[in-house]
Amino acid sequence: MRTYPNLRARYSKGTLKLRKPLRLPDGTEVHVTVTPVEPSPRRRKTTKRPYTYPTRTVPWGTLKAITGIVSLGGDALADSEALYDGD
Repeated sequence: MRTYPNLRARYSKGTLKLRKPLRLPDGTEVHVTVTPVEPSPRRRKTTKRPYTYPTRTVPWGTLKAITGIVSLGGDALADSEALYDGD
């Protein structure tokens, strides 16, 4: 007779559900000992990325083409009032 030591199961809605099926004939009586498994603590990543965002090189022509898209300066208060007041 084959034995199955250290089986893992999950208890859900009043039933133990085995993670792997057993090769036993239907109606076989078994002896069960239940020992709850302590959840393992989650590991934290130990590797620190050198940058928050990935960086890559960009050709000079691409940078020149996007220069001036965003204007610098201005009045943030006046701009937000115009945006939210609507009149």
